[in-house]
Amino acid sequence: MDWEENDFELGECPRCGHVEPVEVKAGSSPPDLSLSGDSLEGRIPLTKCIVCGLGGIPRSSIKGGYFKRDLLEVVDEPPWMGKPCFHCGSRIPRFLDLEGEDRGRIRRLVASGEEDEAVNLLVNLMGCPREWALIWITHPVGPRRPAHLWVGPPCPRCARPLRTRLARQCLECGLDWHDQDPLPRSR
Repeated sequence: MDWEENDFELGECPRCGHVEPVEVKAGSSPPDLSLSGDSLEGRIPLTKCIVCGLGGIPRSSIKGGYFKRDLLEVVDEPPWMGKPCFHCGSRIPRFLDLEGEDRGRIRRLVASGEEDEAVNLLVNLMGCPREWALIWITHPVGPRRPAHLWVGPPCPRCARPLRTRLARQCLECGLDWHDQDPLPRSR
Protein backbone atom coordinates (compact mmCIF):
# COMPACT_ATOMS: atom_id res chain seq x y z
CA MET A 1 0.00 0.00 0.00
CA ASP A 2 1.31 3.44 -0.89
CA TRP A 3 1.56 5.61 2.25
CA GLU A 4 2.75 8.69 0.35
CA GLU A 5 -0.80 9.88 -0.50
CA ASN A 6 -3.74 10.55 1.80
CA ASP A 7 -5.52 7.27 2.18
CA PHE A 8 -8.41 5.92 4.21
CA GLU A 9 -8.31 2.74 6.25
CA LEU A 10 -10.99 1.16 8.39
CA GLY A 11 -10.63 1.82 12.10
CA GLU A 12 -12.45 -0.04 14.85
CA CYS A 13 -13.17 1.05 18.40
CA PRO A 14 -11.66 -1.44 20.86
CA ARG A 15 -14.45 -0.73 23.37
CA CYS A 16 -17.71 -0.93 21.37
CA GLY A 17 -16.61 -2.28 17.98
CA HIS A 18 -17.82 0.73 15.94
CA VAL A 19 -16.11 0.81 12.54
CA GLU A 20 -15.42 4.02 10.63
CA PRO A 21 -12.92 5.21 8.02
CA VAL A 22 -9.73 6.79 9.35
CA GLU A 23 -7.58 9.10 7.25
CA VAL A 24 -3.94 8.10 7.05
CA LYS A 25 -1.85 11.25 6.59
CA ALA A 26 0.64 11.64 3.79
CA GLY A 27 4.18 10.66 4.71
CA SER A 28 3.16 8.82 7.88
CA SER A 29 4.24 5.30 8.58
CA PRO A 30 1.80 2.42 8.26
CA PRO A 31 -0.23 1.81 11.42
CA ASP A 32 1.13 -0.70 13.92
CA LEU A 33 -1.41 -3.50 13.92
CA SER A 34 0.51 -5.69 16.35
CA LEU A 35 -1.27 -4.12 19.34
CA SER A 36 -4.71 -4.57 17.84
CA GLY A 37 -5.06 -8.29 18.55
CA ASP A 38 -7.32 -10.70 16.70
CA SER A 39 -10.57 -8.85 17.44
CA LEU A 40 -9.79 -5.91 15.15
CA GLU A 41 -9.06 -8.13 12.12
CA GLY A 42 -6.34 -5.88 10.66
CA ARG A 43 -8.16 -2.62 11.36
CA ILE A 44 -6.59 0.42 12.94
CA PRO A 45 -7.63 0.85 16.61
CA LEU A 46 -9.57 4.09 17.06
CA THR A 47 -8.48 6.52 19.75
CA LYS A 48 -11.76 8.49 19.69
CA CYS A 49 -15.24 7.08 19.19
CA ILE A 50 -18.50 9.00 18.80
CA VAL A 51 -20.57 5.91 19.65
CA CYS A 52 -19.23 5.00 23.10
CA GLY A 53 -17.33 8.20 23.98
CA LEU A 54 -13.84 6.66 23.93
CA GLY A 55 -11.20 9.36 24.15
CA GLY A 56 -13.42 11.71 26.15
CA ILE A 57 -15.41 13.07 23.21
CA PRO A 58 -19.18 13.50 23.47
CA ARG A 59 -21.29 10.73 22.00
CA SER A 60 -23.28 11.38 18.86
CA SER A 61 -27.03 11.76 19.29
CA ILE A 62 -27.65 9.62 16.20
CA LYS A 63 -24.80 7.08 16.20
CA GLY A 64 -24.30 6.99 19.98
CA GLY A 65 -25.53 4.23 22.23
CA TYR A 66 -26.08 3.23 25.83
CA PHE A 67 -24.09 0.95 28.11
CA LYS A 68 -25.74 -0.78 31.09
CA ARG A 69 -24.05 1.67 33.43
CA ASP A 70 -25.70 4.57 31.56
CA LEU A 71 -29.14 3.02 31.95
CA LEU A 72 -28.85 2.95 35.76
CA GLU A 73 -29.25 6.74 35.79
CA VAL A 74 -32.34 6.86 33.52
CA VAL A 75 -35.63 7.53 35.30
CA ASP A 76 -38.52 8.84 33.18
CA GLU A 77 -36.81 10.49 30.25
CA PRO A 78 -37.01 9.48 26.60
CA PRO A 79 -33.82 8.30 24.87
CA TRP A 80 -31.71 11.11 23.42
CA MET A 81 -29.26 8.86 21.56
CA GLY A 82 -30.24 6.64 18.67
CA LYS A 83 -31.66 6.94 15.18
CA PRO A 84 -34.84 9.02 15.01
CA CYS A 85 -38.02 7.42 13.70
CA PHE A 86 -39.72 10.02 11.54
CA HIS A 87 -42.99 8.07 11.63
CA CYS A 88 -43.59 8.01 15.40
CA GLY A 89 -41.17 10.78 16.45
CA SER A 90 -39.14 8.77 18.98
CA ARG A 91 -35.46 7.86 19.03
CA ILE A 92 -34.60 4.17 18.84
CA PRO A 93 -32.11 3.48 21.63
CA ARG A 94 -28.95 1.57 20.74
CA PHE A 95 -27.81 -0.85 23.44
CA LEU A 96 -24.04 -1.31 23.18
CA ASP A 97 -23.81 -4.14 25.74
CA LEU A 98 -26.50 -6.28 24.08
CA GLU A 99 -24.71 -9.38 22.82
CA GLY A 100 -25.54 -11.07 19.51
CA GLU A 101 -27.04 -14.20 21.06
CA ASP A 102 -29.31 -12.17 23.37
CA ARG A 103 -30.30 -9.94 20.46
CA GLY A 104 -31.17 -13.07 18.47
CA ARG A 105 -33.29 -14.47 21.32
CA ILE A 106 -35.23 -11.22 21.53
CA ARG A 107 -35.75 -11.08 17.75
CA ARG A 108 -37.01 -14.69 17.74
CA LEU A 109 -39.51 -13.86 20.49
CA VAL A 110 -40.79 -10.89 18.49
CA ALA A 111 -41.03 -12.98 15.30
CA SER A 112 -43.10 -15.61 17.14
CA GLY A 113 -45.54 -12.94 18.38
CA GLU A 114 -44.38 -12.88 22.00
CA GLU A 115 -43.60 -9.16 22.20
CA ASP A 116 -44.37 -8.87 25.94
CA GLU A 117 -41.83 -11.57 26.76
CA ALA A 118 -39.30 -9.89 24.45
CA VAL A 119 -39.79 -6.55 26.20
CA ASN A 120 -39.43 -8.20 29.63
CA LEU A 121 -36.25 -10.00 28.52
CA LEU A 122 -34.74 -6.77 27.18
CA VAL A 123 -35.58 -4.93 30.41
CA ASN A 124 -33.96 -7.73 32.46
CA LEU A 125 -30.85 -7.93 30.28
CA MET A 126 -30.16 -4.21 29.90
CA GLY A 127 -31.88 -2.64 32.90
CA CYS A 128 -33.56 -0.08 30.63
CA PRO A 129 -37.01 1.44 31.18
CA ARG A 130 -39.92 -0.55 29.78
CA GLU A 131 -40.81 2.29 27.37
CA TRP A 132 -37.31 2.18 25.86
CA ALA A 133 -37.53 -1.59 25.39
CA LEU A 134 -40.91 -1.21 23.70
CA ILE A 135 -39.49 1.40 21.31
CA TRP A 136 -36.59 -0.91 20.47
CA ILE A 137 -38.90 -3.91 19.94
CA THR A 138 -41.37 -2.06 17.71
CA HIS A 139 -38.60 -0.92 15.33
CA PRO A 140 -37.02 -4.24 14.29
CA VAL A 141 -35.32 -2.91 11.16
CA GLY A 142 -34.71 0.66 12.25
CA PRO A 143 -36.58 3.91 11.70
CA ARG A 144 -39.71 4.07 9.59
CA ARG A 145 -40.36 6.62 6.90
CA PRO A 146 -42.60 9.60 7.70
CA ALA A 147 -46.33 8.97 7.31
CA HIS A 148 -46.66 11.49 4.47
CA LEU A 149 -44.17 9.48 2.37
CA TRP A 150 -46.31 6.34 2.59
CA VAL A 151 -49.34 7.72 0.76
CA GLY A 152 -49.50 8.35 -2.94
CA PRO A 153 -51.65 10.56 -5.17
CA PRO A 154 -55.44 10.27 -5.06
CA CYS A 155 -57.17 7.50 -7.00
CA PRO A 156 -58.77 8.76 -10.25
CA ARG A 157 -62.03 6.97 -9.42
CA CYS A 158 -62.61 7.20 -5.63
CA ALA A 159 -60.10 10.01 -4.74
CA ARG A 160 -58.69 8.07 -1.78
CA PRO A 161 -54.89 8.14 -1.48
CA LEU A 162 -53.01 5.29 -3.11
CA ARG A 163 -50.65 3.21 -0.97
CA THR A 164 -47.47 4.45 -2.68
CA ARG A 165 -46.50 7.02 -5.26
CA LEU A 166 -45.86 4.33 -7.87
CA ALA A 167 -49.06 2.34 -7.23
CA ARG A 168 -50.85 1.09 -10.34
CA GLN A 169 -53.94 -0.22 -8.54
CA CYS A 170 -56.28 1.28 -5.94
CA LEU A 171 -56.81 -1.16 -3.07
CA GLU A 172 -59.95 0.72 -1.94
CA CYS A 173 -62.11 0.64 -5.08
CA GLY A 174 -60.16 -1.90 -7.17
CA LEU A 175 -59.34 0.34 -10.14
CA ASP A 176 -56.37 -1.18 -11.99
CA TRP A 177 -54.26 0.59 -14.62
CA HIS A 178 -51.23 -1.73 -14.85
CA ASP A 179 -51.63 -2.16 -18.62
CA GLN A 180 -51.91 1.55 -19.38
CA ASP A 181 -48.96 3.79 -20.12
CA PRO A 182 -49.14 6.62 -17.55
CA LEU A 183 -47.28 9.18 -19.66
CA PRO A 184 -47.50 9.61 -23.41
CA ARG A 185 -44.18 8.77 -24.99
CA SER A 186 -42.52 11.45 -27.04
CA ARG A 187 -40.99 10.42 -30.35
